[in-house]
Amino acid sequence: MNFRATSRFTGLNAAAAAQTYIAANRLSVEQSAAAVLEETLPLVAVDTGELRDSGHIEIEGSGANVKGYVVFDAEHAAFVEFGTGERGQASPGAGPGPYTPGWPGMVAQPYARPGLDSARPAIQAIFTENYSSATKLLGK
Repeated sequence: MNFRATSRFTGLNAAAAAQTYIAANRLSVEQSAAAVLEETLPLVAVDTGELRDSGHIEIEGSGANVKGYVVFDAEHAAFVEFGTGERGQASPGAGPGPYTPGWPGMVAQPYARPGLDSARPAIQAIFTENYSSATKLLGK
């Protein structure tokens, strides 16, 4: 009576694994930025619509180093998000002297930070799903 056993192991292709996870990472960054923008747009104060319409995402980088940005590039974007507070320069017709004490400025109407805060669970779910899918793909 003879027995014969053969075993063979083929390891994981590290280059293919790296590329799969890099692709999952880029997709996650893109989808997360889009999720933040989606949460942010309804929070933008609208007078003319210029600020809301200036919102978009930008993705930069390559490989494992990818960054996503939610950008509002209207000139007054920061003033709306953070407010203006007291200002040090006199406005035309504001009265004598170089300062106009007591002018309260514009109250902040935040939209970007609250949008990010409400999108955090979606961001976590996006990364979890995309990395899980990448792992399953590599296991086949």
